[in-house]
Amino acid sequence: MLLQSLLLAFSGLLSFGSITLVILLLMSDQGWRNGLGYALGYTSSYTLIGISAVLFGFRTAENNPGEPSLFLPILLMFLGSLLLLLALRNWRKPVSDQQEEPRFFSILAKITPVKAFEFSALIAVINFKNLALFLTSMSVVILSNLLITEKIFITLLVVLVFCLAVIIPVAIYVVFPRGAKDILNSIKQLINRYSRPIGIWVPLIFGLILLARGFSELL
Repeated sequence: MLLQSLLLAFSGLLSFGSITLVILLLMSDQGWRNGLGYALGYTSSYTLIGISAVLFGFRTAENNPGEPSLFLPILLMFLGSLLLLLALRNWRKPVSDQQEEPRFFSILAKITPVKAFEFSALIAVINFKNLALFLTSMSVVILSNLLITEKIFITLLVVLVFCLAVIIPVAIYVVFPRGAKDILNSIKQLINRYSRPIGIWVPLIFGLILLARGFSELL
């Protein structure tokens, strides 16, 4: 069960928007401080979401012993359906020859570490694709028969693995301060090159996983 949750949590490495944002923050005026602020806000938000989901699932099962809860299976199927719609939308989106960054990226050069923390905490909540991927990995934990302490411990590990997308760029910047910009620029260019196919296949695959898990819990 732990291995299954962690394998699903590696889907967080496909959070290319967050990777790009943290790279741009690391290259801003306050460098590693902004990047660290973003990474801390990101991990804190997903930690709160994960523990809240575990506690909610535990209390629901405790209040209705012997009766399977319909809330989580329906939520999983809902999120799965939305991921499939996202995959369809990305597939139908016309291919652009110009890789232009969103305009708001230009303001990141002057952002403060505190604002970076707040911004990433908000992103973790409103970024539906990432949230659905995170809940996919968490569903294994929530639906298990483990003790609540064991579920929370696994949740912390899942959060750590899921947030590697923003932790790794910060670590690269700290460990290799001289060559960090070249490495991070290479990662950013690679993301821009393959963002379209991944934006289609990742929501499609995980949408099907969520639908399958939701249906299996209803049967």
